[in-house]
Amino acid sequence: MNCVPNMPPAPDILNKVVLFQDLDADSLATLAPLLIAKKVNAGAVIFRELDESDALYIVERGSVVISKHVSGDVDMVLTRFRPGDFFGEMGLFDNGLRSATANVEVDSLLWRLDRGVFHDIFSHHPEMAAKICYRLVTIFIQRLRVTNEQTRDAIRWGLEATGYSSGSQSLFGRKST
Repeated sequence: MNCVPNMPPAPDILNKVVLFQDLDADSLATLAPLLIAKKVNAGAVIFRELDESDALYIVERGSVVISKHVSGDVDMVLTRFRPGDFFGEMGLFDNGLRSATANVEVDSLLWRLDRGVFHDIFSHHPEMAAKICYRLVTIFIQRLRVTNEQTRDAIRWGLEATGYSSGSQSLFGRKST
């Protein structure tokens, strides 16, 4: 990934990011210089599953594929992020390892918000931090619901593929696995 020197963040993209939709113009102006621009070529890896996590990324241009290693040389695409989307948000809150891999699908311009900078926002701009965190929680909930549906579908497909048939009923009148 190449840092883009002397390229101020474009407030236009921040206005399009749902994560920042509750911020006023002054807050966006405070946030903009804290982001680091990165031009990334198609095929590049932004981070790999099990890498240390330390930042969130915002897509201004291009697209990024998020995938999870399944086994051997098989990865499962979980989602794609396009302009106005963000990913890697777990890296803002803990030192846990990355849970998936982020690959650039199309040449992209990304904006990076580092964990340390995010923590400084908490210290120096608590009202802005509260608005960002509220929006993050609502997005976490949406993403968790999607993940729950994907998990249910994967389990159902696995059961169908193995010929599982419902036998005696158990918990809540349904068979439990």
